[in-house]
Amino acid sequence: MKRILIIIFLIGSINLSFSQKYNGTHNKKKNTLIEFNDLEKFYEDINKSTNEKADINTYTSTFGYLLLVESTGKTRKVSDYKLNWLTSILKSLRISEKAKSIFENEVEIKTENGNYWFPIQKQLFRYWVKEMNNKTKVLIYIRTFGSINRVKEDKWLFTINSFNSDYYDGLWEEALESFNNNDAQNGISCLKKMMDLDPKDGRNYSMYGYYFYDKGYPEDKELLLKADSLYTIAEKLSPDYSYGYYQKALAKFQLGEYTEAWKAIDKAKSLGETRIEDFIIERFEKKLPYAEYLKLKN
Repeated sequence: MKRILIIIFLIGSINLSFSQKYNGTHNKKKNTLIEFNDLEKFYEDINKSTNEKADINTYTSTFGYLLLVESTGKTRKVSDYKLNWLTSILKSLRISEKAKSIFENEVEIKTENGNYWFPIQKQLFRYWVKEMNNKTKVLIYIRTFGSINRVKEDKWLFTINSFNSDYYDGLWEEALESFNNNDAQNGISCLKKMMDLDPKDGRNYSMYGYYFYDKGYPEDKELLLKADSLYTIAEKLSPDYSYGYYQKALAKFQLGEYTEAWKAIDKAKSLGETRIEDFIIERFEKKLPYAEYLKLKN
């Protein structure tokens, strides 16, 4: 299942209830993967810095977070009390929609710190019920609006604006997008989470290797060797991953190991890899013609 995405509104960077030192420092980019206990601690510190006993605390200047959580399967209607507070926050953010026009139901999610109820956008709810019918773990994309002085499971006014029930594929996509957008920190966070979830998936090591290859290109030998070592791990874990051999060939070429570079290209082709670019082959030919490689090989 691909990520289900419906976003009705955007948040402006308007300062509300917390001090300037927190403004934007925690999450400047969208879809930052974070552990729930770290997220909770951050906002608890914000509450303490303002007025911990306030009925409501409101937050701004966040662009969204990714959480890997579990669904308990429980759903319910959002209380009028919570909807009224959300409406007040939206109004303070100069968003004209009332919360009840955006949220009707909430879902219970399980985190390492306990269970919580998060409102979910109306258009997402039926997909949630369908997709999470026989699944537990899920990747959710949230907005953090505020907190209210209620029982623990109702404390956080965090809303679900998107989710991916195929959480592993979702993390893979987010890692790729983060690296493509020069957000290496989030890309590595997603990669390490996938490594924890499936230590035997060599693709993760291959992607991590490319990070060091790209950073070390063209001649930072230390980084290129890091990339090469990660490609070796990837090869052992996922010997049929054709693109990994192509990536390994690039690192070998930059390290001046032209025979090994051709060997990796041959392996990638034998596994059906079709993404090998012509200009790369031309570069290889200039350093060591393929015909010469075959003689050395034999």
